[in-house]
Amino acid sequence: MKSTRRTFLTATTAALGATGSKAAAAKITGISLSTIVGNFHKFVAMNSYDNAPKGTSYTNTLLRIATDAGVEGVGVMGYTKPDKTFLKDVRSLVGVDPESVYDFRDGRIAGRSAAFERLLIKYKHLDGPLCDLIGKLRGVPCWRLFGASVRDRVEVYDGTLYFSDLWFQDRGAQAVVDEALEAMRSGYRGIKLKIGRGSKWMGRDEGLERDIEVIRAVRSAIGVEPKLLVDANNGYRDNFNGAWQLLESTKEQRLDWLEEVFPEDRELYQRLRRRMRSAGINTPIADGENMKSAAEFEPYIQPERLFDVMQLDIRTGGILDCRKMSMMGEPHGAQAVPHNWGSQVGLLMSLHLAKTQMNIVGAEDDRSTCPALVVRGYEFKDGYYTVSDEPGLGVAVNEAFYEAPDHPQQTVIR
Repeated sequence: MKSTRRTFLTATTAALGATGSKAAAAKITGISLSTIVGNFHKFVAMNSYDNAPKGTSYTNTLLRIATDAGVEGVGVMGYTKPDKTFLKDVRSLVGVDPESVYDFRDGRIAGRSAAFERLLIKYKHLDGPLCDLIGKLRGVPCWRLFGASVRDRVEVYDGTLYFSDLWFQDRGAQAVVDEALEAMRSGYRGIKLKIGRGSKWMGRDEGLERDIEVIRAVRSAIGVEPKLLVDANNGYRDNFNGAWQLLESTKEQRLDWLEEVFPEDRELYQRLRRRMRSAGINTPIADGENMKSAAEFEPYIQPERLFDVMQLDIRTGGILDCRKMSMMGEPHGAQAVPHNWGSQVGLLMSLHLAKTQMNIVGAEDDRSTCPALVVRGYEFKDGYYTVSDEPGLGVAVNEAFYEAPDHPQQTVIR
């Protein structure tokens, strides 16, 4: 990113911390799965591809990995449900020392072990509960398993500003402005607006006009200092000219990035880059949440950098591939902010990863909470989170919730 642009985060360095010695031998005794519900802080409207609003809640599949040491790892699956193949495959972890699934170098996780590489690549979301477990067994926070601290706190942005103007039609663009102002009052210094209304919710021209109207109205309301990000969710698919008109029409609003304007397509992004350079527009381009691995970013960072911000999803890619994505992009000047949506645990994973990776410059906050979980050691203030120093991810299961009459049905693997 050019030095004349604001970077998403100015990092602060912190002292090197201990990694913790290898944990005493422990064996995985079982894995349980159940459906849990997370709650957004408000009603969330729709985006460019939705058929209906997101609503007020979502579901995750909770993973609990038990050991004979009485310590358990806690995490969630990705965006798929556990099927028979997953239940069969994950059984291979039972009876295993948790530390044997990764390769360690100087006390830190350096990669996947050969014995479990196929499993961990197929189900990258397992990084969450496994790293939580190893951190707990070692008595160190998850981030210390990957490196020294490079910042004292991690910047986040509010990613929950959807098409409220279309759902609350009587308020129009003001509905989004009101949400933006609420985010500012709640301490956020960066927000992300959904755009792409013309892909299905409005006519193409009408939708473009509303996208521009909302961007201008929100920037006017929040001022020039807060970061203003926009995400089209591929809403300008087959509408290159519309995407270009949006960029030209919002130059004065100084967008801090344009995300997923159309599907990952190298030729389209090269065309967009050339036109941006010719017009002197240097809005950063962000994309990649639909990719499955770090390797898929290679054509978008060299020989020409087409993505300024790489966004592999934290649960789809897991901690290891998101870390690899970050390291791949750094020599080419590309930053990384892993995508996260509909998962409080996903936010925690992103925070721990950003704590040790200078090139991961922030985290996406869906501002959700989950009554099935107890989260300790995090503090949000002025747009930043301090990252928990509790062992693992600083998360445990709320046992009172599990004793309630509506206890979710569990699948237990032993």
